[in-house]
Amino acid sequence: MSTHTQPAVRAYLARVRTALSDLPAGEVDEIVDDVRPHLAEIAESLGERASVDAMIEELGTPESYAAEVRAAGDYPPPPSVNTGEGDRKSGRAGARMSLWGLVLGAFGAMVMGIVIGSSRNDEALVPLLVVAVLAAAAAAYVWINGPGVVRSLPEVRWFVAGSGGVWSQRLNTALQALNPVWWWLSAALLTLLAIVLVAEWYNGVLGLPVLLAVAALALWAGPKSRTDRRMLWAAVPVSAFVVGAGLGLAGHLIESAHGHSGDFHAYEATNTTIDGEPLLLYGQEEVENLYLFDSEGTPLTDVYIYTDDGRPLLAQRYGCEQHTQEKIPVGRDNHFPRPHIEQGGVDEFGTVNGYNAYRAFCQEVDEVPFTVAVPVE
Repeated sequence: MSTHTQPAVRAYLARVRTALSDLPAGEVDEIVDDVRPHLAEIAESLGERASVDAMIEELGTPESYAAEVRAAGDYPPPPSVNTGEGDRKSGRAGARMSLWGLVLGAFGAMVMGIVIGSSRNDEALVPLLVVAVLAAAAAAYVWINGPGVVRSLPEVRWFVAGSGGVWSQRLNTALQALNPVWWWLSAALLTLLAIVLVAEWYNGVLGLPVLLAVAALALWAGPKSRTDRRMLWAAVPVSAFVVGAGLGLAGHLIESAHGHSGDFHAYEATNTTIDGEPLLLYGQEEVENLYLFDSEGTPLTDVYIYTDDGRPLLAQRYGCEQHTQEKIPVGRDNHFPRPHIEQGGVDEFGTVNGYNAYRAFCQEVDEVPFTVAVPVE
């Protein structure tokens, strides 16, 4: 413990000891020895600001701290306080509201960040305003009463005394390491997201001012959270939102890259069937049938066509589905010509493609649908 923090810790402990003076002296000494490292840690984190007033701002008054120690250790209340149980429970309720407001606010902010980053739609900011109200209520309580009321909760003290103490130290180290780079990066990402919302939706009525306000909050509260723990109730939700927005944007970029790749392959696949077989094309149109004629203009039948290297010139064959009267693929071969498919509708009088046609019609026709005039050389 540094020399400049010792007086603050001693003065704070003296008031704690006084508040516990009704307990046996041995138990008071044991309690003081137990809480001294925690108080020394708080004083060290305050640095040059270490004083009784600064510690009260962090932990609450020594008397309230002593009352929480009594409650955590199941010690009896002081004789002069017989009606304070309701006030103590009320204080705990407010502290728990603030604690869970921070936790739920950070979680909600991250979820909203992911949604907004992936959708790039400022309409998704509306639920974020609800999260902001929750976080603001929690922050207001801590701002008035100090973060010490939360740290003195039995569950928080239990958490810090266990593995949570390690995480608390890591958080403190992370805050020191991230300042101020993380907050500038956060503000830059939020500004970028605001620009994206305006560029993609041509409407920044909600997104632009809200995201710029959050960016300003990051630059204001973030660096201060290193020494003023009250600012954590603003810095943590903002960081959670930034992380979520970053994940959402990253997911959108990955999906977009995959989508463009898929579009490219889909474009290439237009030359193949759904089974991956190559289509027979003439220009950009699929060739479903080939009609061959002799020199007299007579159509040839039962013809099998091959390429110049002896491979069969396969083409998709189509037919009519009996029940739905739809045109469907029925196989691939190099046998030409095939029946050509006529489709349309039939009305109640059996007229094909009539004015009131309502029933699907599909028919396979063997005749050649045209005549040719073979040029004479």
